[in-house]
Parts: sequence; C-alpha cells; structure tokens
Amino acid sequence: MSEADGEVPEMEGEAPARGRYSRRATVLGLVLAVVALGLAVVWFQRETIADKLIAGQLEDLGLPATYTIESIGPTREVLTNIVIGDPARPDLTVERAVVEIVPRLGLPSLEKVTLVRPRLYGSFRDAKASFGSLDKLLFRKTAQPAGIPDLNLELIDGRARLDSDFGVIGIKAEGKGNLRGGFTGVAAAAAPRLAFAGCNATQASAYGTIRVVAVQPQFSGPLRFVRLDCPRQGLSLRQAAVQLDARTTEKFDNASGRFGIESGAAAWQGSRAATAAGKGDFTFAKGDLTTRFALAGKSVATPYGKAGTLGVEGILRSGERMARLESEGTLNGAGITPGPALDRALADAETSGRGTLIAPVAAQVRTALAREGRGSTLSAAYTWRQTGGIASVVVPRAALRGGSGADLVAVSRFEMTTGGRGGPRFAGNVLTGGAGLPHIEGRIERQSGGATLGRFTMPEYRAGDTRIALPQLAMVQRSSGEIGFSGQARLSGDLPGGRAENLVLPIDATWSQRLGLSAWRRCTPVRFDRFAIANLSLEKRALVLCPGSDGAILRSDGRGTRFAAGTPSLDLGGRLGTTPIRLKSGAVGFAWPGSLAARTIDVSLGPVAAPTSLRIADLKARLGAVTTGTFSGTEFKLSAVPLDILDAAGTWRFGGGDLAIAGTSFRLEDRQLDDRFRPLIARDATLTLHSTEFRANAVLREPKSDRQVVEAKIVHDLDTARGFADLDVPAIVFDRKLQPDTLTVLALGIIANAKGTVTGTGRIDWTDAKVTSTGRFHTDKLDFAAAFGPVKGTSGTVVFSDLLGLVTAPDQRLKIASINPGIEATDGEVSFQLEPESVLAVNGASWPFLDGELQLKPTRMVLGASEVRRFTLQVTGVNSAKFIERMELGNLSASGLFDGTLPLVFDENGGRIEGGMLVSRPPGGNVSYVGELTYKDLGTMANFAFQALRSLDYKRMQIAMDGELEGEIVTRVRFDGVRQGQGTKRNFLTRRFEKLPIQFNVNIRAPFQKLVGSFKSLYDPSAVRDPRELGLVGKDGKPLPPAAPPPPPEKSPDIQPSDSRDRP
Repeated sequence: MSEADGEVPEMEGEAPARGRYSRRATVLGLVLAVVALGLAVVWFQRETIADKLIAGQLEDLGLPATYTIESIGPTREVLTNIVIGDPARPDLTVERAVVEIVPRLGLPSLEKVTLVRPRLYGSFRDAKASFGSLDKLLFRKTAQPAGIPDLNLELIDGRARLDSDFGVIGIKAEGKGNLRGGFTGVAAAAAPRLAFAGCNATQASAYGTIRVVAVQPQFSGPLRFVRLDCPRQGLSLRQAAVQLDARTTEKFDNASGRFGIESGAAAWQGSRAATAAGKGDFTFAKGDLTTRFALAGKSVATPYGKAGTLGVEGILRSGERMARLESEGTLNGAGITPGPALDRALADAETSGRGTLIAPVAAQVRTALAREGRGSTLSAAYTWRQTGGIASVVVPRAALRGGSGADLVAVSRFEMTTGGRGGPRFAGNVLTGGAGLPHIEGRIERQSGGATLGRFTMPEYRAGDTRIALPQLAMVQRSSGEIGFSGQARLSGDLPGGRAENLVLPIDATWSQRLGLSAWRRCTPVRFDRFAIANLSLEKRALVLCPGSDGAILRSDGRGTRFAAGTPSLDLGGRLGTTPIRLKSGAVGFAWPGSLAARTIDVSLGPVAAPTSLRIADLKARLGAVTTGTFSGTEFKLSAVPLDILDAAGTWRFGGGDLAIAGTSFRLEDRQLDDRFRPLIARDATLTLHSTEFRANAVLREPKSDRQVVEAKIVHDLDTARGFADLDVPAIVFDRKLQPDTLTVLALGIIANAKGTVTGTGRIDWTDAKVTSTGRFHTDKLDFAAAFGPVKGTSGTVVFSDLLGLVTAPDQRLKIASINPGIEATDGEVSFQLEPESVLAVNGASWPFLDGELQLKPTRMVLGASEVRRFTLQVTGVNSAKFIERMELGNLSASGLFDGTLPLVFDENGGRIEGGMLVSRPPGGNVSYVGELTYKDLGTMANFAFQALRSLDYKRMQIAMDGELEGEIVTRVRFDGVRQGQGTKRNFLTRRFEKLPIQFNVNIRAPFQKLVGSFKSLYDPSAVRDPRELGLVGKDGKPLPPAAPPPPPEKSPDIQPSDSRDRP
C-alpha cells in the first residue's frame, strides 16, 4: 500500500484526472486476466482438485475407499464404482452416484443425490449394529442435532444384508423425494429363518410403501411369516400376517398407527385356535404404549374349555416407561364347552372312580357341561393392572350362560391379586348352577389386617343315588398367604368295595404355598348312618380318627399326597350279608400310600347265643390298588362246625373286591370240653373270598409225626350261611410214629399199637340251622392191640352217618384175621355201631375156634370216659386136643370138648377175669403126659406116683378162672370121675383106688401165660426167654440191679394143701 500510495501522486502530478482512470482500468484488466487464467487452470484441473478434496475428506474420516470420477461440473458431479472398506469384503458399494449442485453466491447447495444400485453390508450382534468402516461416520458424535437431513434423494435398486444373532436379513428399497417431506418409495425385507427369545420364525418377510410427510416417516404394508414357534412361551402361529400403517417422528421417539392381524392356526400356553384375527390402533410416546384392540379366535380350545368363538376388546396402557401396565375391556364367547383336560379329568374320574361316589358325580357333571355347552355364551368385563411383579384383576361381572339359559358360573365384584407375599388373593361373589350341576354360593371378602374370608354353601347335590352336601364351608386366607378351611360335608354314595349313607365328615384344613395342604390335625369324630364294605354293613355308629406322626391325617405337598390316621379302638355293629356282625378292636392305624396295622380284632358273626367268631391278634397291610398284608395270632370258630382254627398266621391280598389268603399255618382243635379229636396242624393253607362266598383248602397233619391226615376243601356262603367241606384221607399210616390215640382220645383204652393204613372220604354240610356230616373209611389190613388181646388183619369199610359226632350207620362189620385173647382165634368178624355221645355198641363178634367157636358177646361202652367196661368171651365146642396143639405143648395129650365164658372187666385199676368158667361136655375126656420125665431122680414114691398118674380119664372137668390180667390169675381145676388112663402102671394099690370115686381139685396162682411157659420150659428150653431181653443182665453178662424192687408179695403155694377126703 505504501508503494501504491507513493506512485499514485506521481501519476497525478503528471496528469491528474486522466491518469487516475487509466491506472484503474489497467489494474482491473490485470485482475480479470488473472481470474480468467485461474478459472481456466481450475477448469482444466478440476478433476485433480476434486480428487484431492474427496481423498482428503475420506482420509480425515478414516474411511478406506476407492472410486472413479466420471465427471465434475458446476452443477453435476458423477462418481462410479465406489467401494468403502476392504475391497475383498466391502462395507458399502455404489455403482454410480450423481450429485446435482445448485450454484449460488457463497457455498453451493445440494439439489439432489442419486444412488444407483448401492449395496450395504452390516451386522447386529449383542444388541449393537455395525457396518464395518462406516461406523466411524454413522455413529460419530457431532454438535448438530439428530434429525432427518434436508436432502432430495433418489435410490435405485438399493439393497442391504444384515447378519444378526437372529439370522440373516435381506433388505431391498427404492424411492425418491425429499427426506423431510415428499419422499416416496417401497421397501422389502426377508429372512429365511429367524431365531430370537426362544422363538423360531420361518420365511419372515415385510413389504410396504415408505413415505415422508411433514418430516414424519410412514410405513404401510404387511409383515408375514409362514411359521412362528416359541416353545418356551408356548406360542405357535401359522401363516400369520400383520397389516401395519404406522408413522413416526423425525427423531423416531414417538410412533402411532393402526394394525390388523390375521393368522391361521394359533396356540399359546396349551390353548389353541383354528384362526385368529384382530385390529386396533396404537400410540407410542415418551416410552409408553397405548393401544386399543379387538381380537377374536375361532374354534378356540384350552385345557379347561372350548369355544366356538372367543373375543376380547379393550385398551392397553403402559406408564413409567413400560414399568406399569393397565388394561380394561370385555371378553365374550360362544359355544363354550369343557376342554380336553377338564373333559379327560372328568372321564378319568368316572373310570377310576367306578364303584365310588366320584363316578356318578363326574359322569353327571360331564354330561351336563356337554349339554349346556351347545348354545352357551360367555360375557365378562375386566380391569387388569400390573406394576412390577404385582398383578391384579378386577371382574365387575362375568357370566357363563348355558344353552338352557341358566347361568353355569356367575362372578361379580371379583378381585384377584398375584405376585404379592403369601400367594394369590381373592375377593368377590361366586355362583354356580345349571341343570345337573352343583349349586354353589360363595362370598369372598377382605378383612382387616390383610386377611380374606370366604364362605361357601352347597345344598344337597344328587347324582343317581349319590348325595353330597356342604352345609357350611369357611375359608380364611391370612396375611402370610396361609389358607384355612373349616366346615362340614355330608356324603352318601358308593365307596371302594362298599357304600356310605349320611357320612358326616368335619372339614378342618390349612394350605400354604410353602407347606402345602394339611387336613384334620386333631382327633376328628366321623359319624355315619350306614357304612358298607363288600357285604359288610355297619349301622349308626361313630368313630374317632386321630392323626399320625405326620401331624395331620391328610397332607399334600412337594412330597406328594399322604393320608394317615388311627383310632384307639373300634366298637361297630351291623350285618355281614344277612348275618349280624359285631366288630371290636384295639388300636388301628392306617396310611395312604402306606400301610394298615390293627391289633386285637374281635369279629362275631351270627346270633349272640351261637356266634361264629374271628379273632386276630395282629393284622398288617400294605395299602395300594391291590392291598397285601400279613396276619398272626388268629382264631376262627364257625358256630355250625365244632372245630376251631387257632394260632393262624399267613399272608393276605385284597384287590378287585376279592380277598385271597395264602401260606397260612394254623392248628385245628375240637371245640368240645372233652376233646374227641386231638389237634391237627396245617401249612400253606389257602382261602379266597369272592362276593359272599369263600373257599378254603388245607392239608391237615398230625403235629408230632407231621403225617398228612386229611385234605379239606371248604366252601361257605356268608349270605345264606350254607357251606360244605369235602374231606379226603388218601392214606393214614399207623406205625410207631402215628397211633390212633394221637388222633383221637376216644381210642385210648380201645386201640393201641396199631399198624396199617386207613383211607377214606368225608363230607360236612351246614346251614344256619343244622350240620350234617358223613364219611366212609376203609382199611385192607390193620393190626392193633385191643383190651381183650392182639388183633391182626382187620379189614373192611366203616360208614359214618355223623362224622363229626363219630356216629356210624347200624351194623358196621369188619373182618378180623386173628384175635389172641390168650389163645389165637382166626377168621372172625365183628359187628358194631358208634352211637351219639361217643357210645360204642358192640353187637357181637365171632371166630372159628379149636373146632368150636369163640364169640364176643354184645356190650356197650362210652369212648373216652372213665368207666368200668365189660367184655364177655364165650367159647362153644372147644376141642382140648386142638388147644394142646395150638399151645404147642408137645408132651401133653388131651381129649374132650369144652363150653364156657370168660367175663373180662376193665377199669382204672386194669383188666381182670371175673367168674371165668370152662366145663367139659359129657362123656368127658383124657389128660395124659406122653413125654419122658426129664428129672430121673424124683424118689421112689414120686416116681411111682408119676407113672401111675401120667394118664387120667375124667368124666367132667371144670376150669374156673379169676384174677388180674397183668397179675396173678387164680385157676381152679376140678376133675370128677377120675380113673387111670391108658399107658399108666397098675398094681394092687392103683387097682384099690379105681373102686373109689376120686375128685381132683387143683388151684393154681400164676399169670396164665407164665404158667404155660413154665410148663413148656420143662421139655423145651427155647421157651425160656433171653435174660438180656428182659433187662436182667447186661451185654457183658453181669446182672443188672433192679431200679426199684417192689416189696415181696405174700408167699402162697401154687398148689393148695390137700382138701380131699375119702368118700365111701
């Protein structure tokens, strides 16, 4: 400036006016020339300059990019092949970008931007979007306020790919116009498969128009997906579409619009609909949502109900940025019927409860609901609020009206609160009814202190012959959430295996979310007019049930449902079939699932004067669908049968109304005070009870020998009190281990030392009025010892007309191979009859005996009684020669026939002969010794006497016998008309005696068998027994001292002193 100032004056001094003008023109010309030159340089270097500017700007932004400048002009700039990011995997590509500029003073303005086939690639991971290198541009912080730029944009075939955590999303868009108003275009998005929040969507898509009006973007079009499944939420949709018309603000913080929903099959939380549709509008502002909606479903099915149509209409509002939700509206439906779960529950209850009062109630309710469901309607109004975890529902009114027009369920002023401390809370009025449905009235109201009180009543509800009533039921919910129940129930109907009439059951229970349900925590009285199980009927009784160790009779919690109760005693009465029954017991306890235990059970059946009794000392059971258990210490006495089962023990099973007892052991005893039969035992006996008929099978054994005695099969009908027992005796083997007196005391003193086998059958029939019994027993060979001597070879069949009374038909006959009352008799037969009162009547017995006959005369005796018994043996025509031969007295010879009787008497002192007498028949006979004298040195007179008397003829011989069979028998022998027989020595002395009438009287005192043996030993040493067999000497031959020698008896001569005298 100083130089110029200095020059301007010089130019003015030379030529002041014209000089100044010329200089200015020259300067302007120079400036214009320079500008023109600069513009020319810029024009020709414009692309280079633009390239440097764009490259510098991209470098400042940190964007790696390549591009081609197609043209640069004052109003239009064109770039092609734009690639931002890694060329191998670019973040953005643009085939062609056209920027139209409006020149103006100052900076030029953008008129329009056209993007041809842009391709954008990005991702959405962990709730954050990323577009690679573009993130530095898109998400940088600037001082400019957020908003839609004022830009005229034309988008041609724009596409984007977004890789997200949910799946791959493809986007396509086209449009043109100012982004702040006037932009119009279309957009589409597609995802073959999306997975989000536990849901899976298949073939999801969105397509619609995009507009910007007054800086408000708008979208209109459908959102569709072929299939949506959310297993965790229980949601499923098929062929769903949402028609959306929405607009938002410039900053996208507010939105509003309308929507319409159509779906094919839909399901949610176990509920489903064949189709669903709805519409509504919404407003989203300041983080909260308000929407009005109307939704409806067809063929709706829930676990508890079905509906031909079901709709809800209302408004939903949120507050405090979605922290609080509130909705109110109405619910309506038609064709309401029970759902599959409820219907199945009722059907299962009907099936599983068959035979109980549950079945008819479930069947009637199920039928009534199905009938009322046709033409039924549902209407309700509601208000729902939720804040945090607390939710409440208020229902001013709700009614489910059946097809008949009756209200099935009606609710008014109903409130429910969930999520709070203590569990759900309720208040309001509830009413149920309808034909065939129970009529329940309830009022639930809140009390001071946070408690809730509910009162319910149900008049008698009938289903067939089942009746249920709740005269009163009170429910109290405390502030802690615990709910208490108290009241009373009256029940009449079938029970498992039986029935109850007017069962009065107090209700006393509590429920809490932590502890579950507990009922009857104290001893509770239970009353009934009639209680029947199977054919057992108990009448007008009461009992007290007390809880067990669990503290409550009924508990239901996380460990399941349990039932346990006990009673200190039972005292019940009624009828079993038509038979009176009385039942008493000690303590009884039972648990379900679990066991039953009872002690001292006393059951009495029939008239008090003649009862059938069952006593069980200990009964245990495992309860279940089939109940099993054990019993011990059991006594069973059937009044009609005089045999008692004692000490029975075994296992039992009860299922399907049938009782089965197995593995039973017991002892069978005669009930009479004086036992006729000794006890028998049984093992593995069985018994079944079906309806009123029981069957029993048992093999009875003699306890000491464990021999099978009889197999019994018993059938008894409790209703008719009729029954029978079939008895089978396959083979009773008598030997050293088993004897008749081990089976019956009546055999004592009658039969001993039996050996043989007895078979037979028997039958006992009984009614409530009488008992009859019959039997047939047979033996082919039975040996035994009788009072009158050994018996061998007994055979035959005995028919009993009263087996239990041991009474036979008249004239029972048995063959007896031999009997030996001292001298053996063979091939005999006995006739007898067992009469009532254990009387044995012997009609008689006979045997061929020594060319004559041996007979047992008729006699009577009472078996098992302590009495004097008399037997009379009669001999007729006995040949003395045969007697000598039978006795094997080889050195004796005799002739003559004898008749007589041997009366035998038995009492507590033993047996004896009283007045036995044998008398020879005329003309007498002879007795002679035909052997040699063993001892030679008898002396002169003795030798003479022996030779003179070794053969005697007699005209009459009389033998009298008296004495103890086990002691001495006094035998008095009297010979009349005695003369020397053939073969004796004669002399003058014997001839003198022949002229005299001689009588010999001989008295002998000795055991009869010992006398015969002693005589036989004179000439037969084998007749002398070995002293070792008699216990007189040991095996070493040394004498054994007697254990306790008896006092010596008084000595008396074997032959009495001479009593004979001379007779003229």
